[in-house]
Amino acid sequence: MKNQKVIEIELAKHFRFMYSNFVISSQQKLYLLLAQKDNNVDVLEFDFSVYKYGYPNDEVGHPLIKYGLGTYGFYEVQNSKWIEKLRINNSSHHSHSDDMFKTKKHYVVKFKDVTLEVIANNYELKTLPKSFFTALLNNQLLELDDD
Repeated sequence: MKNQKVIEIELAKHFRFMYSNFVISSQQKLYLLLAQKDNNVDVLEFDFSVYKYGYPNDEVGHPLIKYGLGTYGFYEVQNSKWIEKLRINNSSHHSHSDDMFKTKKHYVVKFKDVTLEVIANNYELKTLPKSFFTALLNNQLLELDDD
């Protein structure tokens, strides 16, 4: 496997990637809320497989620093070892195909106090009304079993 390499992703809109962020997740989508103005919220929406949110912060070194990960910002890890581990783990499934992992990408979003790492097929920068998140929460609550 080739060495991992981290590249910064330039978004169409500038964000400081310092303090402000909030994660909302369903079983299919992950929303990273970055900024709000009036009744709209700028979000990164991921069609994700798995994610980690929290440790490490900016005071603790991240293992990907040696591959180019910066302090604050939005990054993609090329030749991700995490994706490779997921592919190997999934190979025990009777319907496994390596092709399932060809579209997976490893994203890292670094803030001051937390790090978000996501394995996803894609992401999209969106501006959504605040009411979208109220509706999302209400719909997800309706899906919970009451037994």
